[in-house]
Formats: sequence, C-alpha cells, structure tokens
Amino acid sequence: MINKFYAEVKKYIKENYKFLICLILIIVVFNIDTGYSIYKPGGTINTSERVTGLYEHEGSFNMAYVGFMEGKLPFYLIGKFIPQWELVENKKIKADNETMDDSLTRDHLDYNNAISNAKIIAYKYANIPYKVVKDNYYVYYLAEEYNGSLNVGDKIISYDGINFEGFDEFKNYIKIKDIDDEVLIVYERDGKLYDSTSKVYEEDGEKYLGISIINEEEVTSDTKLTIKTKDSEAGPSGGLIMALSMYNSLVKDDITKGKKIVGTGTIDAEGNVGKIGSVTYKLASAEKAKADLFICPNSNLKEASEYAKEKNLKIEVKGVSTFEEALNFLNDWGN
Repeated sequence: MINKFYAEVKKYIKENYKFLICLILIIVVFNIDTGYSIYKPGGTINTSERVTGLYEHEGSFNMAYVGFMEGKLPFYLIGKFIPQWELVENKKIKADNETMDDSLTRDHLDYNNAISNAKIIAYKYANIPYKVVKDNYYVYYLAEEYNGSLNVGDKIISYDGINFEGFDEFKNYIKIKDIDDEVLIVYERDGKLYDSTSKVYEEDGEKYLGISIINEEEVTSDTKLTIKTKDSEAGPSGGLIMALSMYNSLVKDDITKGKKIVGTGTIDAEGNVGKIGSVTYKLASAEKAKADLFICPNSNLKEASEYAKEKNLKIEVKGVSTFEEALNFLNDWGN
C-alpha cells in the first residue's frame, strides 16, 4: 500500500515537475523581504455607526486611514511604478533592536490609548460625570541597553514589590538605585504573570532601566459609551474623530449638521490634537468618499491645503489644534 502511494507521488512529480518548480519559485519570491513597507491610499471608516451613546444623528464622522502592506519583493517592484504607493524603509518604522511585530503592537497600544483619551474628552465636553477607575501601564518601547525579558505590549504590574502606579514614580525609584543594580519587574502577558530582572544603566548622567511606558486609562460612567473596533485597526491618528463621534452621541444636537465629515489627528487626555502622517492619502480618501469637510491637525494643514489646491479638490479643509477648537468650529459651521 505504501509502495503504491510513493509510486503515485513519484509519477505525479515526474509529470508535473515544471508546474511544481514554478509554484515553489512563486512561493519563495513572494516571501523575499526587501526591508521595506508600503503605504498607500486607504479609505474611510464611519465611526458614528460604531459608537453607542445616548443619541443617533443623521450626519456622520468618519476616520480616514492609510493602507499598509509588507514590502515583499513583488509588491516592492510594483510599488516602484505606482506613484500613489510610498516605499518606506522598515528601519524608519521600528528601532534596530525591534521586529515589525513590535512596531505593530505599539500601533495597537496607540489605538487603545486614543480610544481611552477620546472617551475622557467626550464625557468632559458633554458635561457628563465619569471616573478613571484604573490605570493600565504597558511596555511601549525597549531601549537597546535593556537586558531583561520584557516585550513591547507586556502589562507592568510591579517593580521590586512596589505596585506600578505611574511612570514618574518609577523613574524616581530608578534614580536612587546604583548602576548595575537589578530591578525585579512583574508583568502580565497573555493573561499570565511573569517576572524579569534587568540592570540599571547610565547614559548622559541619567539612570535608566530602558523601559518606556504607555498608560491606558479605564473610564466608567453611569452614561454608557462604547465603540466597536477591529483587530486590524491600529495607530493613534483616529483619536480626534473618535472623540467627536463619541461626543456627538452624547448630545442632542447633531454637530455634523447632517453632513459627512472625514478627519484625522491624534488626541491626548487634555484634548490636544497632534500631527499625523500621510495626510494627503487621507484627504484623497475623504474626497473619494464625497465628504463635505475634512478636519486635520493644524500642523498638517499647510500640506493638506496645498494638495487640495493642486488636485483641485472640492472638499473644505479645516485645521485644528484642540478638540475644543474643532467643536467650536463645528457648532458655527454652516450657520
């Protein structure tokens, strides 16, 4: 029976060896890493549809996003001939001591942080009571000098038996340690607790452990506010639009005035709007989606306005520096 099977396999290979060789070559070529990633025009996501608050409105807020793909050899070569595809060296996206997975994990941390900040801003400006019930601290970046077993995305629980309650307290603790002292970090990964020791080192007269932290605040309120997300979504640039979507769901009057608004921009817990990348791709997506207004950070406004003029886009472009500035503009917009 086995001999018959091997004979059939041998016969198939002999009759189809050219096809099999081509198949193997295709698989190999499509897995050749060029050290580049590709950014390209993406689309828009209706965040108003994803948010559940107190009210539903006719208009919508939409988050513009950029397409991303690994620059495997065939796509890298194609990208050389497509002006809309931007080839970016991976070393500009991640640190030398990191993998692309580390970079992607950091993008997911940024995304979750943006949602947390957006909730805080929405509750605050809608004058609805809320509480920050818990701070969750995650590893955001590891310096090359770090010598423990932490990974980007690990949740920090404690250091030397002290509960982690803030990065400033952690930095002050490291300052009183001696060079080469070991610090025990307890952390959570995939729902399990682990510990790791790493040594304090000195750079430019300062003491470090080589760990950067991002805080994701858990917010609660008697007025429920939720947003649906997808695992494929990452990065901080949707913060402003998520905050506007959430706010609009908490107030009776529709600040979109029944219009379709597309935008981009990071947001912090104080409502400051920060610069983003690839604004022209996002503006192009807004125009394609037939939006009435495109909102972006003031720091991106010049580039966006010049692109709109160059391409003769009909969409209105507005730059803002804070959530409050965006809100004031929208309240007056169209009046």
